[in-house]
Amino acid sequence: MELCNFLRFKERGGAYTTWLAQNFFPGETKTFQSANYQFIPIAVSTNSSTQGGERSEAAISAPSNDITHNVFCEACKEDWLLEIKTVKVNLANFSLGALLTSETWACSQVQYDISLDGVVLQLASPLDSVTRIGGRVLSQKLVGALPTSGTLSLQ
Repeated sequence: MELCNFLRFKERGGAYTTWLAQNFFPGETKTFQSANYQFIPIAVSTNSSTQGGERSEAAISAPSNDITHNVFCEACKEDWLLEIKTVKVNLANFSLGALLTSETWACSQVQYDISLDGVVLQLASPLDSVTRIGGRVLSQKLVGALPTSGTLSLQ
């Protein structure tokens, strides 16, 4: 099974930025959910978390150039969110299949790897502050739409 990641930055207010990328179809622009994603060779590493889901971490890495540096730095400075949607790809005809995951991450910090000429955007869970309330973990299934900022406390 082959997978394609669709990446899209979003401001905290809900507006999407113009930066969209996919990492499976070189030289092509793919339309997914009514948005056009250009190819950028990005590696995605997600789903690293503790047992309860808090303190989740992820990262994306891309070739180092002025555009990726500027976009990743702005994403951190402006506290953007990054949506990563993972979709199956049918290798028989290279059509897009089922959506497997849809994740939302907070942009945390930028790291440069001079030896590999790459730039890494560290991601963190925007839900870190709203987990483990009363021994339960908030989820979309449990409560519907989840906040991407703020704190909760038991009183």
